[in-house]
Amino acid sequence: MEYAAVILSGAAQQLQKLFQTDELQPTHNLQELQQRVAKAVLYLLQTDLSRLLNILYRIDVEEQQVKQAMLAPSEPEVAERIARLIIKRELQKAQTRFIYRAN
Repeated sequence: MEYAAVILSGAAQQLQKLFQTDELQPTHNLQELQQRVAKAVLYLLQTDLSRLLNILYRIDVEEQQVKQAMLAPSEPEVAERIARLIIKRELQKAQTRFIYRAN
């Protein structure tokens, strides 16, 4: 499996654990993962904001970036922006794990 696919799959697996949902099964398609995460984020925005904030804290997404994302004009757009932040951070962490496992 190529490097990018391993990183994306690792990030998706971690997100599946954090969100505790089968909706985020590992995929090799970044856009598909983006849509799935945005859907999960939108659901939590509408039903359980404290759980979403806890997930963001555990993932270690920068608070300032989250505040900026929350300024979007609609909830679906907020969810899209937050999903991008989540995926970006998880990809960074998956890449770090991959590098340290390789050594």
